[in-house]
Amino acid sequence: MRKLLTEHIGEIALLIYILYPLFKRWRNRQKKKREQAGTAKETTARAPARKREAPRAPPARQTARDQRPVSRPEAVVTKQPTEADFVAAARAQLDRLKQETSRLLARAENAPRLARLVPALREDLLGRLDRVDRSLGSSPTLSTVVQETTVLRGLDALLRYLKTMAQQRMHSGSSFVGDADAMADACYAPILEFARAQGVDLRTSQPVVVTGDWDLSIVPRFASTRVAPLRLPVGFERNLWRWPAIAHEIAHDFYYSLEPLDRELHARLHLPHEVELPMSSGELDGAWLRQLFGAWLPEVFADVMGTITLGPAYVETMRRAFRNPSSPQRTAAILQDNALIDEHPPARLRLYMATRVLHHLGRHEEADALWEQWEAEHADVRLYYLPLGGQWVGLADEALHSIADSFIDELVQGPWPELEGFHLRDIPGLAYLHAEHAEVERLTDQLASGETVNADVRWIMAAAVLAAAAQPTLHDQILEAARRSITGVGEERDEAAPVRRKPSGKIGEILVA
Repeated sequence: MRKLLTEHIGEIALLIYILYPLFKRWRNRQKKKREQAGTAKETTARAPARKREAPRAPPARQTARDQRPVSRPEAVVTKQPTEADFVAAARAQLDRLKQETSRLLARAENAPRLARLVPALREDLLGRLDRVDRSLGSSPTLSTVVQETTVLRGLDALLRYLKTMAQQRMHSGSSFVGDADAMADACYAPILEFARAQGVDLRTSQPVVVTGDWDLSIVPRFASTRVAPLRLPVGFERNLWRWPAIAHEIAHDFYYSLEPLDRELHARLHLPHEVELPMSSGELDGAWLRQLFGAWLPEVFADVMGTITLGPAYVETMRRAFRNPSSPQRTAAILQDNALIDEHPPARLRLYMATRVLHHLGRHEEADALWEQWEAEHADVRLYYLPLGGQWVGLADEALHSIADSFIDELVQGPWPELEGFHLRDIPGLAYLHAEHAEVERLTDQLASGETVNADVRWIMAAAVLAAAAQPTLHDQILEAARRSITGVGEERDEAAPVRRKPSGKIGEILVA
């Protein structure tokens, strides 16, 4: 027996460990049942005696206590808000927004750095708040009050965004914001003047630079206002090669601010807005390849406008931003966005189309040189690569380039019904042509020497890019001279009067003629 216990002591201990809690639980349950049974018997035995007892009145102290509301279990009743409560809450929020907006507007009207925020504060904010005020004062229904409350929340968010812009502009180190504003104004000025002279309705009145931790981008029709926040990443001001990209973002705002342009341009070119990835290589014919440009149209348009606006300097910065000599095939990859073709064309194709635009501007030598330099840095790339079924399928570059040629020719040379029949290149003061190139060449040597120059901001930055491309070691000196030229030596730029290449009257006279 002892031997048996010794051999199986582990199993016995395990059984005890498992069974003992179960036995204890069973014993407690039985004990509880016995106690409950005893209580029930005692209650039954005493019940008749209680019935024979004469009823006794409760003590006076107990009665008084029972009559107090706090001792009675009553349901908690919550008062439901009425329409008047909703109206009062909405009006309180309305009054607060009006006060804060009026204070910021008064400050903006007296501070040159905040001048470009005035239209948004006066018309987009106070104007809408006045409409909400009239709505709330005309015996509104509950659904109307709820709708206006939603509008007030959106205007509250817009006011916070405008306050952030104002803080950046009033900061002591905000000179960069002013320089970027001036660059954006110079790129947009010919388009805005053309729109005013021709009666073309643009929804944006002025881009407004705001810096932060984000990628370079613009927000067209921001919150359905006239404000187009031009979002520049941290460190933008220290890299000369980034500055021409402002022209690209301005083109995006123009594209979406002229409301029917996106829809009508796709329809006129018979292109879809979205392109799905093909199911098999059998779909990859010429018609399908042309459809790709429908997905890419907004980006292609922005590159076309950037090249028309800044000439070779824009393409030079494209080349530097997109190049990837260590992995040249990546520059020819057609990217996907889930099941759709991505909105950005391959970097190699973008540069090819930009050089095609340079040829239309008469800058043939620069166009050939930039393309040859790109090809030399990305040798042996003769295909574009499309993701298909988990693999990459090669597309002949001649096929895509021939479609791109006809596409660019149509955009640059064709009349635009949305622009009163004008060609992009013929918008007064917009295109980088021979006279503009001569001006840029004149400025290039002066900026390379660190001199301050006086010229259109576009030509200052274009000259700075070309000067730094020729002498990369002077990058910082050239950028500093260019920014000093934009601001003016010892002067604070008047934000309310951005520099323009030609006055409005003169452009209007040209258009009438």
